[in-house]
Amino acid sequence: MKKVYIYGGVVVVALVIVGYLFLGSGKKTEVVATGQFQRVVIVNRGNLNLTVSANGVVQPINKVEIRSKAGGQILQLHFEEGSYVQKGDLLVIVDTTQTKNDYEQAKADLASATQAIAQAENNARRSRELYEKKLISDQEIDQSKVDFVKATTQLVRTRAALSTAEDRLRDTRVLAPINGVILSRSVDLGQIISSAVSNVGGGTVLASVAGMEEVYVITNVDEVDIGKVVVGQRAKVVADAYPEDSFLGEVLRIAPLGKTQQNVTTFNVVVLVKNIGAKLKAGMSASVDIEIFRRQNVVLVPNEALKDPKSEQGQALLASMPAVDSSKKSGVPDEKSMAKADTKQEKELTIEQIREKMQTASGEERDKLRQQMREKFQKMSPEERQKTFAQSGRGGQGGSGGGGFGGGGMSMGAGNHR
Repeated sequence: MKKVYIYGGVVVVALVIVGYLFLGSGKKTEVVATGQFQRVVIVNRGNLNLTVSANGVVQPINKVEIRSKAGGQILQLHFEEGSYVQKGDLLVIVDTTQTKNDYEQAKADLASATQAIAQAENNARRSRELYEKKLISDQEIDQSKVDFVKATTQLVRTRAALSTAEDRLRDTRVLAPINGVILSRSVDLGQIISSAVSNVGGGTVLASVAGMEEVYVITNVDEVDIGKVVVGQRAKVVADAYPEDSFLGEVLRIAPLGKTQQNVTTFNVVVLVKNIGAKLKAGMSASVDIEIFRRQNVVLVPNEALKDPKSEQGQALLASMPAVDSSKKSGVPDEKSMAKADTKQEKELTIEQIREKMQTASGEERDKLRQQMREKFQKMSPEERQKTFAQSGRGGQGGSGGGGFGGGGMSMGAGNHR
């Protein structure tokens, strides 16, 4: 009778040891995730564009300051700010009293010089005839020649003076030098202006005009992005005044020298823009998107999906992740689903199947199977564990130590000693 108690105690102790080894202290083992998933997406195709954004100011391409070569009082003024003018249009008429008098005097001098040269030519011809007849001396013939040369010189001078007077009279009428828009007006009717030719300071500025069919947009690009910008790239310009309209442009120049303000270095980039509809005006603020590259119908993957793609864990996860239907609600995969993707076939085995495979498995395979058995026991309830122990005890009669739960020489067939 004592032997029965002894054998029973041994069996109980064995069961306790086996349960402690395989079930642990009763606490569930927490699986520490080695990676973090943000979301699961499907790779698709689409268009990919990369741009560099900057702010700029609209500037005219050809800006001209209008000045008058003639000085005096403004008699007529034929333009206003914002007026569109064409080359040759009359803008200003300056007082012509002095210049007109100079012109009339020069014209009279020319008429007198013309008659003088005619008379000198006749005198020279008669003197030559008299000299051939030996009626006058050599001195007289030489004097006639000198008089003719003086008359010719006077004619040239009067012609030049008349041409100058004509120019000065013409300069009293100020014409538009180019086609464009009057940007500003600096004078008023009746104001006395100084000549741009005779005045040391360059004369009075009447107005400024600029062609606006094409304009410059001067932008400041950060030094971080300037390496991506090259001459010839396309750009989209949106003026703050017209947020719904966009204008196409092209990078024309890139400044070789940067400017540093508040520890930020920028480079001037000039964008040539066609001013369709003449909407862009000088001084407007605009945003510029310089197109670095454009790709059509390429494979698109979010940046989040490419975090640490060279790591072993990243490669393993990408290889094991199944395709996800976009119509289904996307979720965050846990460690259980990750392990299931790697060991799907083994986890489908029951405990009895695992025990049968352990009898013929090698050392490494047996360790893996034993680990799977531990995981299954950890997920069982106490009632399921007791039931499994009972079945294993009945089925383990006559079994070898390799077929037990522990696999370490202790078999559940110890109940045969009863």
